[in-house]
Order: sequence, then structure tokens, then C-alpha cells
Amino acid sequence: MNEKLHQTITLNVNPHLSEREWAKVWEVYCSMDGWIDAAECPSWYGTNGADRYITVSAEPSGLLFDAHIEPKLWTGWLTLICARLTLALGIAVHDAEI
Repeated sequence: MNEKLHQTITLNVNPHLSEREWAKVWEVYCSMDGWIDAAECPSWYGTNGADRYITVSAEPSGLLFDAHIEPKLWTGWLTLICARLTLALGIAVHDAEI
């Protein structure tokens, strides 16, 4: 695996959302470029282990995105999903470490 392509980030979204809030998150997921309706884990462009993928899981610290993707695409894609989640949830969504 090319380490320059490996990306991770945790977004400051509480994993204990209501069903209504999770439905909004899911709508955002489905609206993003590269969406794959993968039953085991929300994914974009491919599933974990593919040459190119983005996956997400809900962790106690927030939404953990793991990717193997070009840095420029990652930056643009991440900026867009943060903006869409911010609008959908009504909170500022960003890197949990900020």
C-alpha cells in the first residue's frame, strides 16, 4: 500500500445520534461522489483493501474515515462531506482533533 495515499480523520460527530439524525447522515453519505451501497460498511470508490477506497465507522470519538486515495481528491471530498454534514445536522462538523 502506498503510504502517501493512506488517509484517516475522525470527525466530531457524536456516534449516539437519534434515528432521525442517522437518517440525515445516511442521506449525506449517499449523496457523496463514489458512493457504494456496501452492506458491511459505508464505502466510496471501493471497499477496504481495494486500490482506492474511503470507508467510515462510528466510534466513541466520532466518525472515523479511513481512505486510500489521492491527497487532492481526499481534501476536496472531505471538505464537501463536512459541509453537507454541517448543514444536515445543524452543527459545525470538522476534524475532532481541532
